[in-house]
Amino acid sequence: MRKTAIACGVIGLILVIAAFLLAFWITPTYVARLQSNSNTVRNYNGKIRILVNPAALRTGNLAAATKTGLPETLRRQVTVKATSGNTALVRDATTVSSSGKQIAAITSQYAVSRTSLEATASHPGNWSITNAKGLTFNWPVGAKQQNYTGWVPFTRTTTPLKYVRQQQQDGINTYVYQAAVPPTPITNPQVLRGLPTSLPVTLLPGAVKAGLIPASVVANLTKAFPGARTIPVGYTYQSASTYWVAPVTGIVVNASTTESQTGGIALPGGKIIPLLPVLADSYKFSPSSVQAAANDATNDSNTIQSVGTTLPIVAGIVGFLLIVVAVLLWIRGRRHGVGGPGRASRGPSLDPAHADTRR
Repeated sequence: MRKTAIACGVIGLILVIAAFLLAFWITPTYVARLQSNSNTVRNYNGKIRILVNPAALRTGNLAAATKTGLPETLRRQVTVKATSGNTALVRDATTVSSSGKQIAAITSQYAVSRTSLEATASHPGNWSITNAKGLTFNWPVGAKQQNYTGWVPFTRTTTPLKYVRQQQQDGINTYVYQAAVPPTPITNPQVLRGLPTSLPVTLLPGAVKAGLIPASVVANLTKAFPGARTIPVGYTYQSASTYWVAPVTGIVVNASTTESQTGGIALPGGKIIPLLPVLADSYKFSPSSVQAAANDATNDSNTIQSVGTTLPIVAGIVGFLLIVVAVLLWIRGRRHGVGGPGRASRGPSLDPAHADTRR
């Protein structure tokens, strides 16, 4: 009986310890974090309101340079390329196409915490990364009803990700966040590559006539760039985005963005006077990507729930009951050994020396 009590106690203690480890160490450290084999693809459908052809823009032909009302598709792939402890090297690549032709692409690499998913400066020295801040591609596991800081790859600046409400999205309860980027100079060389850095002065009268720029501005430009045949051009980025995030997993179930890249006259002080949109578009998750994201959120949530909650509860209850049984068996065994059957078993002595001789 005592052996059974010891066995129950040991197994029960192991199960209780396992429950604590699953809930407070294994799940947050190894399950509820960015996995080393993560590779996610999301597709977007949208519409291009304005698209400028850089080659035509260089010649000053505004009519030939501008196209409107084009269909748009985006493909975004986020892949973990390497890990080092709690840090992951993430490649974030987006391509933009219209009618089957690629019109833009941007690729970034970030070092991020595998738990908070925020960009981090703690990473191996041989990793080639963009020095970002805040969230770069996803929300952390266990997203909260609070504001976060997001990274804007076009401008290489940050923007607030504001929590606004809860909302059902494809059968999943999500937290909705919104971000608004005001007109900010574009600094990413991948975006600037191929765009003209200057425009002919002869373009200005046409821009005034088209209502793109006030005549008073042109007069000031003549003073700022006396005798110049070309004027320097800079570009700004502006956007408004909404994200539907599954809070348990941090997975973005849907996203919608309206954005614009605008070319303007770069004044000597660094100010950019808007001239014309280079790209203005709106896009959101395709239906298939919404479904895929919802499935990922459900599956990952079930895994986290099972390993982090269900199994620890079951193991903890069973372990506790086994410990109780062990205590009861141990107490019963001690009583059994002190009196009752244990004492009666000694009975009358069979030693002949103690035999009754009174006969």
